[in-house]
Amino acid sequence: MSPRGTLRATGGRSATRRPGGGGRMLGLGLRLAVTGGREVLVRLVVLAVAVGLGVGLLLIAVAGVNAVNMQNARYAWLDTAGSQQLRQSGPGSAGTHRESPPPAFASRAPAWLLVTTDEFGRQDITRVDLAATGPSSPVPPGMPADPGPGQYYVSPALAALLRATPANELGDRYPGTQAGVIGNAGLPAPGILLIVIGHAPVQLSGAPGASKVTGFNTTPLFSCGSGCAGHYGITASTMDLLLSVIALALLAPVLIFIGTATRLSAARREQRFAAMRLVGATRRQISALSAVESTVAAAVGVVAGFGLFFALRDPMAAIPFTGAPFYPSDLSLTVPDILMVVIGVPTLAAVAARLALRRVQISPLGAARRVTPKPPRWWRVIPLAAGIAELGFFVVHGPPATISGQAKAYTIGGALLIIGLMTAGPWLTMAGARALARRTSSPSGLIAARRLADDPRAAFRAISGLVLALFITTVAVMLATTENAKAPIDWVGPAASGVLVQDFTDNVPILANGQPEPQYLSETATSAVPAGQLRQIDGVQGIVEVHDEPNLQIPASIFGSPMQAGVVSCAQLSEIRGYGRCPAGAVTAAFPASLFRNLYLSGYHVNQTLAKVTWPAANVTAAQLAALPLDSVNVATNGSTSAIEQARTVLDHGYPFLQAPKTLGDKGSAAQIEGYEQLFNVVILASLVIAGCALAASV
Repeated sequence: MSPRGTLRATGGRSATRRPGGGGRMLGLGLRLAVTGGREVLVRLVVLAVAVGLGVGLLLIAVAGVNAVNMQNARYAWLDTAGSQQLRQSGPGSAGTHRESPPPAFASRAPAWLLVTTDEFGRQDITRVDLAATGPSSPVPPGMPADPGPGQYYVSPALAALLRATPANELGDRYPGTQAGVIGNAGLPAPGILLIVIGHAPVQLSGAPGASKVTGFNTTPLFSCGSGCAGHYGITASTMDLLLSVIALALLAPVLIFIGTATRLSAARREQRFAAMRLVGATRRQISALSAVESTVAAAVGVVAGFGLFFALRDPMAAIPFTGAPFYPSDLSLTVPDILMVVIGVPTLAAVAARLALRRVQISPLGAARRVTPKPPRWWRVIPLAAGIAELGFFVVHGPPATISGQAKAYTIGGALLIIGLMTAGPWLTMAGARALARRTSSPSGLIAARRLADDPRAAFRAISGLVLALFITTVAVMLATTENAKAPIDWVGPAASGVLVQDFTDNVPILANGQPEPQYLSETATSAVPAGQLRQIDGVQGIVEVHDEPNLQIPASIFGSPMQAGVVSCAQLSEIRGYGRCPAGAVTAAFPASLFRNLYLSGYHVNQTLAKVTWPAANVTAAQLAALPLDSVNVATNGSTSAIEQARTVLDHGYPFLQAPKTLGDKGSAAQIEGYEQLFNVVILASLVIAGCALAASV
């Protein structure tokens, strides 16, 4: 039976109520969807590809949330004693320790625990110092037993690194013998560098920052409410920020692509459906035919989207978006996630198809009676102006203090800009076309301008995906450039980029006034610097000891704002060319205290390198200087990996249980920055590809 015969058999309002009438319309819809010639097949394929891209990206985003939650759960045991700020809060000296509340499955015998961060090259090493007080002391996950004194367990990646690296650069930091390898249950991520070192209780109980625990956390501190402050893993607010980037930068172009694909051959479809109305098809039948065609394409797209998700799951898991890669199994989908996509996407496609045919629904001649559409109005630029104003407000007054506040602010501003570009585009196209028509003297230019001005919506719709992709690419490049500009080497200068800094304030309890606890400094940072061992290392060029002096500041004339200062010996300062100079005749000088805490955080305002600064003289004698506690030890090297890591090993022995020293050329967490850079690359490439597909569909 021909389509016309089928319509006659089911025509009229009463025909739709006959048994089997819906089945006939379903069959006709399927025939029209797949046997309508090359044009219909092209439209079906393009729409399926668009839906497939959208579904694939949506599944990756949802699976990313699940992966972060699973990774955070494996990080939980490292946060048993709380974050550094929790361990540092409250009164007490280095010999006074706070006990963390016992987590679930508490053991009878406690254990002393200290978690710090070591470093090798640009790789972070998580170091866990553990001292069991009895046979029933808690055992970290992934290990058969607690390591005894002189024993340690390592992750497989760190075990391989220890075997491939000279001992004086890495292995000598961890005295003792390897007792085993940590299993996956104790490894938050594949390839992570993790070591658990055993100690005697009497040794670790006197370490600054150590906590007595009776069990290991199984719930991430990031997910236990505002009263918790986890140190490991990624916060929900940070994940919201990342997902906002993905949603705005990737899903928005996909939605435009889907919209473009649904309009593919829209005029021909409207004419076909209008002809069906003229031979007796009802509105309900036309809606059913359109819904079947769109649902078929959406269903094929859903299947393709799941295929895209499984094809990209392994390479996406290897990208360290959170600072560490995921296990592929972490990128998983729950049953509600799957049902949401399988049912929701085809349903939305059917609804969109019904709305798209509103002109045919009005009358059979609705598609033929075409007139010049009304020109777009000026109000279309309001969302764009609102987005610029919202982001401009935060540029002038500063961003919100919290990550969640920043996520909301930037997401709202970005969404307004994207919506504004799409709504203002037709009006801007019309304005540009009219301006071109007034100024051009070419007949072809005048004809082109008149055609653009006649229907600016259709003209802009063809390039809307490309406009959005260029906007997203510009923003991504700007963010990547800004992230790289945060590198301290910009203000440190090449001569000082290889200086290794052991900062004693990393583990110092912070008082209510924001200053380090003096009693802690006097107990911890007065031991002699292992200068003799450091100078024996090939590549070490000088040593500068910065001593703590709470009443001294760097004047605002040097860096644009006052800065907490320490005191240095001018004789030592002369050994490091990139650290500036003392005034003539000075014995001691003021020098920035805790470089990473002060200069790095204010690096946006530093307009000169350290080498060009003449530091103000300090009213401190050499004898008084030796009696002051240490703020930091700075070891200048030639920048070679061997010299830096050997010096780091010596400092680790000289000052155990502290955070690892860092070089001034470091840019913070290298893995996380690399993850962000890869995220920017994914966003740029994906948005351009999607925009190209949308442009091809429009053409």
